[in-house]
Amino acid sequence: MIKNKFILMIFTAILIGIGFVSGAAEFEVISFSCTPGEVVINDVFSCTAQVRNTGDSAGSVSTATLYEDDGNDWIEGNDEDHTQASGVSVNPNNQIEITFNGLRATRTGVNGFSKILLDDVSDTYVADENIEINVIDVVVVASNSVSSVDMSDSFVVSADVSAGGSIDVELTFSVSSGGCSIGSQSSSKTLSNMDDGNSQSHTWNVTQGTSGDCEYSVSALATGDGSIATTLDTSSSSVDCSDCPTESSSSSSSSSSSGGGGGGASSTELDLGELLEIKTIDLGVGEISSFLINGESHTITIDSLTPTEIVFIVRSNPRTYSLIVGNEVGVDITGDGNNDVKIMLKSISIITNKAKIILTPLYEYIPKNVGDVQPSEEGSLDLNEENKGDKSDDIGVAEFFEESGNIIMWVLILIFVIVGALFVYPRIEKKISKNRWQRKVVVKRGKDIAVN
Repeated sequence: MIKNKFILMIFTAILIGIGFVSGAAEFEVISFSCTPGEVVINDVFSCTAQVRNTGDSAGSVSTATLYEDDGNDWIEGNDEDHTQASGVSVNPNNQIEITFNGLRATRTGVNGFSKILLDDVSDTYVADENIEINVIDVVVVASNSVSSVDMSDSFVVSADVSAGGSIDVELTFSVSSGGCSIGSQSSSKTLSNMDDGNSQSHTWNVTQGTSGDCEYSVSALATGDGSIATTLDTSSSSVDCSDCPTESSSSSSSSSSSGGGGGGASSTELDLGELLEIKTIDLGVGEISSFLINGESHTITIDSLTPTEIVFIVRSNPRTYSLIVGNEVGVDITGDGNNDVKIMLKSISIITNKAKIILTPLYEYIPKNVGDVQPSEEGSLDLNEENKGDKSDDIGVAEFFEESGNIIMWVLILIFVIVGALFVYPRIEKKISKNRWQRKVVVKRGKDIAVN
């Protein structure tokens, strides 16, 4: 009998153990995608994994870690930095969404992933499905065949393009000043199906003008093969005009200088005056905006510019900052430990190649004359002090009698109260005494009656 019970207990324990084993939660990735699916280098993106519980009981994934291609560090930070916490309980055959936010692409190319680590279980869905992101960039370098030519002579401009990722590139030649031209040639050229690391070039024959040095630029607008991401790079150069008239050259330079400014300002410098309110400015590379803080002059200069980021210098005490579109930074210009102005990069135009910047004053404006006492104010203060010294000298006859009348009125009231009290009090006292006598008589008679 005992033996049978012992066997039954062992059998029950085995069944319970089997139940525990078969009832564990198990997870696997069933889908994975990134937004956007194509990015410019240094842009931020996110990826989302759908994870299903394929086990027999509810459970949760504590952490999920996304790993890049083996040996290809194309996402900022280490793999361990790409970890997201979950901890949400998931029933059998149900799924949960895990998103990896704040991923930044730092290397161009068509890049992929190797695995997702769900707690300590490696899932290779991302590698098996060959999920990749096209990270793009473009660099163009413009050069000319000569450094100077005579009027109406020709020279060659070459544009060398280097590709990052899989892209198509639209090259555009444009003249800034000098009157040079490319005749009937098309100013645009499309370079298709460029892969990561590829280089291509294009040339234009340019004829020197008669109105000064030929200043030109070549822009390269790159579009990813998924038609999602775009980026722009521009390169500029110039060719001297050897025999152009000095007058024409100077006139051309002056015209170019005033062409891009607003309100008569030069295209290379914009004066905002005292920064008392929020100002919005558009600046290109090398362009300067000046402003005053409590009468002291300061400037902001664009040092470099990309479609998503600028590097700028704030003076008079030179400091360099960088901003991505949508971000802002507080700047302590005066060196007193407090931010004097907030600078925000609102947008960057790939058409004008200029950055739209918002300047917000944070300092307290102190006018130069604050604390100075004007003669009229000082006289007013002295007059007030004299008035405080002796008012009776300035009181007129009517005012004197008016004040005297008030005193007499209070004296009469006081006399009336005193006379009234002297007249009424004896009568009240007499009446009180009479009442006391009457009460004594009544009490005495009551006692006599009680004795009889």
